Amino acid sequence: MKVFKDLPLRDFSRFRIGGPARQIVLAESREELLSALEPSALVFGEGTNVLFPDEGLEKKVIFFQGGEFHLDGQWVVSDAGVNLQAIVKGSLEQGLGGLEDLAGIPGTLGGAIYGNAGAFGTQIGDLVREVEVWKEGRLLRLKSPWFGYRDSIFKREGGVILRAWLKLRRAKGREKEIAEERLRLRREKHPPPQTPCAGSFFKNVVLPDGRKIPAGKLLEEVGAKGMRIGGAGVFPGHANFIINLGKAKAEDVLRLANILKEKVRERFGIELEEEVIVVRDP
Repeated sequence: MKVFKDLPLRDFSRFRIGGPARQIVLAESREELLSALEPSALVFGEGTNVLFPDEGLEKKVIFFQGGEFHLDGQWVVSDAGVNLQAIVKGSLEQGLGGLEDLAGIPGTLGGAIYGNAGAFGTQIGDLVREVEVWKEGRLLRLKSPWFGYRDSIFKREGGVILRAWLKLRRAKGREKEIAEERLRLRREKHPPPQTPCAGSFFKNVVLPDGRKIPAGKLLEEVGAKGMRIGGAGVFPGHANFIINLGKAKAEDVLRLANILKEKVRERFGIELEEEVIVVRDP
C-alpha cells in the first residue's frame, strides 16, 4: 500500500484534471483496501470515468488497482481492482464467452460494475451474479444485485465493491474475432489511448419503448465536434468525447458540457445525462 499527501488528483486521472487531495492511498489488494477504508473515504479504480474538482478533495481518496482473479468452470471470481481487460483476455483464452463485447473498455472490474459499463448491447451487469461489498463498516454479499442502464444499486445506495462473481458461457467459436472487431472500432472512432479523456461523456438517450438514441449523434447534429472552452474540447472524431487539450480545468469541462446539453435541449427537447462521474467535496 502506498500513501501520498497533497498530491494532485490529476496524476491519478485519465482526464489529467484535478487539484490536490489531503491523502491518496493506492491499494493493490483487497486486504490493503480493507485496511485503508473509513466511512468518509472515496474509492475509485483507475480514474477512467471521473472528473475530479479543480480545488481538490479534503476526504481520503483510495484507488484500488490490483488484486487477483481466477476462472472456475464458467465462473469468474475477481477482486474489484483487477483491470477489466485482463479478465476479458483471460476468459477468451480459456474458451469462455460473454465479455467479448466489452473488449477495449478501460478501467477496473469494480468501476465497470459500479457504472454498469457496456457496449454493443452487452452490459457487465448481465453477467454479475454476486458482489461482495463494504458498507458502513460491514461486509455484505449481494446476490443478483440490481442494475440499470449505466446504473447500479451501488451508484444509488453506496458501498465499496470488493469482489465479484460473474457467470460466463462456453465460447461458440467467434468470440475472439468479435473482440478484435470491437477493438478495431474503438481505435477508429475513439480518442487515441494517450489522449486525456474520461470516455463517453453523456449517456445514450433511452426512449420509452427501450430504443436508444446515441448521444454522439445528437451532439454531432448540433455542431458539437471541435467546440472548445478553455483547455477542454470536443473530440473531432466523435462528438460524445470531451478531451483535455493540454491544460484543461474541471471548470472548462463543465462549462462545455453545459453548453452541449443546452444545444441538444433547444434542438431536440432532450436532456442529456452525464455518464462521467463528476466528483465534488460536499
